[in-house]
Amino acid sequence: MPPALMKPSQLAREAFVAEFSKLVSHLTERLTADVEGERKIFRDSAVTNLTQFFERFKNLTSLSNADLDRLVDTAQRVLGDADPHIVRNSASLRQQITTQLSTVQAALDGMLVDQPRRRILRQGRGTVKR
Repeated sequence: MPPALMKPSQLAREAFVAEFSKLVSHLTERLTADVEGERKIFRDSAVTNLTQFFERFKNLTSLSNADLDRLVDTAQRVLGDADPHIVRNSASLRQQITTQLSTVQAALDGMLVDQPRRRILRQGRGTVKR
């Protein structure tokens, strides 16, 4: 459905799905080693931003959708009460979180709606149309 025909609650849900996807993707990327096997810089905010998202999502029942609810619950269980310092120092915990969040990310990718792009062509100034 084109965004112009969506209800405000649908638009809000799409925005939440996009934000959730971005947060999950960022955390997963930060927990994955680079090509040389070196750990990437992992800030506490990668976890706290996601936990803050969970709190905001709980407060907005108008965004309720069975699939989205299930994914938020899954991600919340994966993170649990994960302390960023413990996650940073435990390779096995990082791997476990990355693997489980990757399945959440795959489902979110299927929920994302591609926004149509418009191409607007304008005549240049001083151009006379004949």
